[in-house]
Amino acid sequence: MKKMAPTLLLLLSSTLSGATYANLNAVECNDCSAAAAQQQATKVLAKQESQSVYVVDFVNNKVNKFQQDGELVSTAAMTLSENLQINNHYAHRKVNLRSVD
Repeated sequence: MKKMAPTLLLLLSSTLSGATYANLNAVECNDCSAAAAQQQATKVLAKQESQSVYVVDFVNNKVNKFQQDGELVSTAAMTLSENLQINNHYAHRKVNLRSVD
């Protein structure tokens, strides 16, 4: 019984954390060039208020992160946690995506 309370508290805190409900902005662009990937990212960022978007290429098993700074959309370095989050999001595809940078 004494172990049940901390376990329940840990489970509850992990399910209610902000990272669990984080919104992942990703768009697919299979076998596209760097210019086409940036164009897809620009379209998505123009429609949404988010600051970054991930362009996923399942043919080449890679993912690019694009950030918007004013009107300029450019590539950005991905962290390991972002790469893991993308791979967990697309785990049903059974592919391991790697970041380009």
